[in-house]
Amino acid sequence: MFLYKKIVLFIFFFILAAKVSAQSVGGIASGANTYCDTFNSGFISITGYVGNVTTWQYSTNGGTTWTNNSNTFSSQSYFNLKQTTCYRAVVKNGSFPSDTSTIACITIYLPTVGGTIIGGGSFCGSSGTGTLNLTGNTGNVLKWQSSTTAGSSWLDITNTTTSLAYSNITQNTLYRAIVQNSSFCLQDTSSIASFTINPQTVSGSLSSATSNTVCYFTNTNTLTLNGSVGNILNWLSSTNNGVNWNNISNTTNTLVASGLTQTTLFKAVVQSPTCSIDSTASLKITVLPQNTVNAGTDTTISIGQSVTLNGSGTGTVLWLPLSSGLTNNGILNPIATPTITTNYILTITDGNSCVSSDSVLITVLPIVFDGKITNVFTPNGDGINDSWYIENIQFYPDNEVSVYNIYGNTVFNQKGYKNDWQGTYNNVSLPDGTYFYVIKIGESGNVFKGSLDILRNK
Repeated sequence: MFLYKKIVLFIFFFILAAKVSAQSVGGIASGANTYCDTFNSGFISITGYVGNVTTWQYSTNGGTTWTNNSNTFSSQSYFNLKQTTCYRAVVKNGSFPSDTSTIACITIYLPTVGGTIIGGGSFCGSSGTGTLNLTGNTGNVLKWQSSTTAGSSWLDITNTTTSLAYSNITQNTLYRAIVQNSSFCLQDTSSIASFTINPQTVSGSLSSATSNTVCYFTNTNTLTLNGSVGNILNWLSSTNNGVNWNNISNTTNTLVASGLTQTTLFKAVVQSPTCSIDSTASLKITVLPQNTVNAGTDTTISIGQSVTLNGSGTGTVLWLPLSSGLTNNGILNPIATPTITTNYILTITDGNSCVSSDSVLITVLPIVFDGKITNVFTPNGDGINDSWYIENIQFYPDNEVSVYNIYGNTVFNQKGYKNDWQGTYNNVSLPDGTYFYVIKIGESGNVFKGSLDILRNK
C-alpha cells in the first residue's frame, strides 16, 4: 500500500513538472480580412499558444521574408495598410525553442480602374479591321460592351482579355470594357472608344433658278446644289472653259451669280468627313454679247434753249425720265428742252430682251435777270403792247410781281407772272396813270422796284 502511494505521487509531480516546462506552441492567428481600399484598421489575435509572445512579425511579400516589430502582446493592430500584409506571432516557453503561430493576412485590393481604350476614330464608309486595346486598368476584364444607340443601350461581348478585334464596322458604334479588381471591389467602366462611320462623299448636281443664258452684266441667277452628301467646302468658277478655276468662299448650297460679263462655268466642292473630296459637274452660264449703247456727249445750254440728243444703238429705244422736256422718248435723236439740269438715260432693248443703257448730262444754266422791265404799256386792245412785259420772267417761275397805285394800294399781285397783265383790277380796267411795282426773282431773293405808266388812249 505504501509503495502504491509513492508511485501515485511520483506520477503527479512528473505531470506537474511537465506542464510547467512544456514545449513552446505558437497558437492560432485569427482576424484575417480583405479590403478594397487603403482605408482600413483592425486586429490580429492568437489563441491556443503555449509560452510568451516575444515579437510579432509581418511580411509584405507573401512570407518570403519576415520583419520583427517587437510587439509582445497577444494581438497585433493594423491601420491603413497600403498593400497586402501577413502577420504571425513568435512564442517561446521557457528554455524550449520558439514556435510561430499560424499566419493571418490582411489582403488589400486597390479600387477598380476601368482604364483607357486605345483605338477607334472616324472612318469613311467602313472601319476596316483592327484591334482595340485596354490600358491603364486596375482589375480584370469581365466583358466588353458595344452600343449603336449613342450609349442609350449596350450589348455584352464575351471577351475577358484587354484587346478586342473589330472588322468592317459600318455604323456609328461605341465600345467599352467592364473591369473589376476582385469581388471585393466595385466594377468600373473604361473610357469609350468611338467609331464614327461617315457616308461616302456624293458631290450632287447644280441647277439654276433662271435661264442659263443671260444678258451682259444686267443678270442675277441663283445656283443650287442638289443631292449632295458631305460638307460643302467651297464653290469654283472658270471663265476660260475650265482651264483655270477661281475659288469662291461659300459653304452653303446656294450661290448668287450676278453682273456676269462673260460666259462662266460653276461647280461646287464637297467632302464627307474622312472621305475623298469630290466636285459636281460644271454648270455653264452663257453671257450674251453686250449691246453697245451711246447716249451722246454731255452738253451745256442756257435755260430756254433746246438741244438734239445724239443716241446710238440697235433695238427698242426709251429715253428716261419720261417727263423731261423731250419731243419723243422713243427715238434716238429727240429734241430736249429741259428747264433744269437733267441726266438723260438712253435704254435700248435688243432682240434677246436684254436692256443696255448709257446716259448724257444736259447742264442748264439760268439766264441772269438783267432788270429789263417795260415801264409803259398800252392795254387798249389793238394787239400792240397790250400786256406789261418783263423780259425773261418766264425763266423764273418762282417770281412774285406786285403793282401799287399812288396811294399804296395793291392793284395787282401774282406769283409766277407770265407777262399777261393788261392793267386791270378785279377785271376792271385801271385808269391811265403812274403805278409802282415790286418784283421778286426766284430763290435768289433779288428785288426790283420801279414805276410804270398805263396809257390806254395812246
